[in-house]
Amino acid sequence: MIDILILRADVLAILEDLLGTYTFPDRSTAQAIACLPDPEKGWNYPENGTKTSGLEVVIKQPYPDVSANIGGDRTFTNSWEIHLKQWDTNKSLVEVIGLLSGDLPAYYLIERVSPMPASDKLLTVEQCKIFLKDWQVREP
Repeated sequence: MIDILILRADVLAILEDLLGTYTFPDRSTAQAIACLPDPEKGWNYPENGTKTSGLEVVIKQPYPDVSANIGGDRTFTNSWEIHLKQWDTNKSLVEVIGLLSGDLPAYYLIERVSPMPASDKLLTVEQCKIFLKDWQVREP
């Protein structure tokens, strides 16, 4: 099973020099990478009123999809989401997607990559979701 903090560390090692910045309401700053739920702050990270610049990475912990198997054991399948947003309209996610697709350790099974171009009409920035598949079989 994927550990969210290890996944965060692996993503950070690949993208550290490309990450943007969170500027919090108290004017403190941090790299723009978040795990949801955050191990310390739950679903409220970054907090309301935070400004984001540059590349933002949000890793979302999934709810498991459970299926029963013959014999009574259960398969827990998780689809992890790495959500990328490029808040700098002069930059692209192409390099970032290539780095994550090529440099994430092999034990992360990339299920699919789902890009979404920026849209002036929808007032959205360029985004991409990378889905990682993870499963585990458990006996009741």
